[in-house]
Amino acid sequence: VAAVSNGQANYLGFLAALLQRESRYRESAEHYAQALQTEPHNGIWWMGYGIALQADNQREAALEAFRLARDSPGLYVQLRAFVDQSISQILR
Repeated sequence: VAAVSNGQANYLGFLAALLQRESRYRESAEHYAQALQTEPHNGIWWMGYGIALQADNQREAALEAFRLARDSPGLYVQLRAFVDQSISQILR
């Protein structure tokens, strides 16, 4: 896998979010994974990655992504609540 610059990572994160809106979850997850290689502490991307994985029926991977999102610095209170709710939903 080629190294990704910060600018490329931001593009990949943006593209991942757009793909997710189009219900293209597997592609979205692939782009989030690439972006996270450059910025592994980006809680918003971990959350998006978790959403994409969960929608693609990859529960265990989604759970891990949501846990990493929850533990990332700078995740807004409302987003942390969403992440906690998503974790609880997977664990049911």
